[in-house]
Amino acid sequence: MKIGLFILLLISQIVTSQNYIVPKNELALKKDGYFYAYNQGRKVCNWIGYTITSADVGGNQSPLILFHKDDSIVNCASPSDYIGYSYAMGRLKPRSAARNSIHEMNAVHNMLNVVPMNMAFKKGAWRILDNMIAGWAVVFDSVFVITGPIYDLLEPKMIGDGRVNVPDKFFKVVLVRNGLDLGAIGFIIPNSNNANTLQQYSMSIDSVEKYVGYNFFADLPEYLEDFAEESFDADLWKDQSISFKLKSAYIQNRQCIAAEKTDERCTTQTDCVTQNCWKHGCDLKK
Repeated sequence: MKIGLFILLLISQIVTSQNYIVPKNELALKKDGYFYAYNQGRKVCNWIGYTITSADVGGNQSPLILFHKDDSIVNCASPSDYIGYSYAMGRLKPRSAARNSIHEMNAVHNMLNVVPMNMAFKKGAWRILDNMIAGWAVVFDSVFVITGPIYDLLEPKMIGDGRVNVPDKFFKVVLVRNGLDLGAIGFIIPNSNNANTLQQYSMSIDSVEKYVGYNFFADLPEYLEDFAEESFDADLWKDQSISFKLKSAYIQNRQCIAAEKTDERCTTQTDCVTQNCWKHGCDLKK
């Protein structure tokens, strides 16, 4: 069954209509490559939503070095807020999802996209999850991602003169689709160096929705939304799926798409379906 996924063409910056990368009934603003909702009090975004394709992860646009404050946001955090603190400038949308556009790469380095992350978590579980999603973008026709911080404490830690709130956890929900597969998966991961095994933090979309209070992927027909959000089929995300097997007939030897701990793209050549090399989670070869 073919399922048409239609993303609305938005002319104005403020978006009130729903799409697959905006939670239901959420007012969203738009940057190059993502939608977002900024929290003036916490100095971070409540969530960021973006679409990721094989072209995005396979491009050759180099990452920027400097981050920049968003002049359109009155209380936007500044890079100086992170100086002298033991938290890294983590990105909700990764650099690896913006390699095909200088404009999107620039937006990834906007402070709107930055959140305080435990340094080991940023280089470990969060990076590995982003690399996994990049691989899915190679395998599946469409990949939609919504991600953001979670605050469990009534009085969270704060950093910098801007008093940027440090998240206790992060959520990420992913919808993938092609002509033969449709599925969604969610994650809630603690912002700590103890977040190592992604599998223990994976769950259904319904479970994430109950925790964070958002309604994701509401533009799907109701029966498909129920199917995608309630079911949790591990085979879809590994080489047992039809999508992986179909793509395995067309793979070529190419540069790995994964991000190293330095955030630079891995230079190893690979013939894995997900275009991740052996050290970055290669799934299925020819």
